[in-house]
Amino acid sequence: MRIVRLFWATIACSAILSLHAPQAVAAAAKVSWGNPDEPWGRRRAITPADRAEIAAYRSEAKKPTIDVAFTDPAELAERWTLQSDDEASLLSCRRPGNVVIAAKELQLRTLDASDCKNRWSTGAMISRFRQRYGFFEARMKITDVAGVNNAFWLVTDGHFEIDVVEARYPSLARLTLHNNNGWDVQKDDKMHAVGFAAEFQENLSKDYHNYGVLWTPTDLIYEIDGEPVAAVATKDEIKGVADVRFATAVMKDGDKIPTDPAGHDMYVRRLRVISYDPAVK
Repeated sequence: MRIVRLFWATIACSAILSLHAPQAVAAAAKVSWGNPDEPWGRRRAITPADRAEIAAYRSEAKKPTIDVAFTDPAELAERWTLQSDDEASLLSCRRPGNVVIAAKELQLRTLDASDCKNRWSTGAMISRFRQRYGFFEARMKITDVAGVNNAFWLVTDGHFEIDVVEARYPSLARLTLHNNNGWDVQKDDKMHAVGFAAEFQENLSKDYHNYGVLWTPTDLIYEIDGEPVAAVATKDEIKGVADVRFATAVMKDGDKIPTDPAGHDMYVRRLRVISYDPAVK
């Protein structure tokens, strides 16, 4: 297992994705190289060019195609589809009522379930807007309890899933590319996923952090608080346009079932999407 030690630099105010600068991840992170390479996705090291590209997109010099502050319930209803399901493989169902705008932010709430077979209910949403390639970044604060998966990801109509982050309390961030073609026949994650696991010294639930990915025809570059964390070479294997998704789900923490995740929520304060510009290097 290769371990890369990343030391986070101070982010310039002009590059922060918010009106009020969130605390950057200041401590070193251990990044493991996770799931193995596939023909459609090969892990690679971060380069100075990656850092320059991420900084250029985060400089706010480029006009976003989507810039959502999650303060308007009417805009939420217009731009997003709220999900409802009850999967036996999870410990929670998903209900539209768990996705709310409150205190000038998006809240994906975890509640005791009253209308599904699972013990708890959570929130999930899919954007009606779609885009191929570009920079996708959200400012989020994860739940402050073990056993809840905090997810921000993209899904293409070519069956690829780009997990910008799947975060777990207190300090784990998973960054993954999934190829879901044939998943219903061969449910082996090692053959359908390439990715990384970043373990931080800092408790990610204590503050809001920026989680993003730059998706180009050749690569995926994952970043947290403006610092590139991991990269995957795709050689334009990711076909189709993608929607944007946010979701929480109650899951086992190792072999343990969560004690009481109800009342522990995920928060999102901004989503920004910028079109891919081949001139940015």
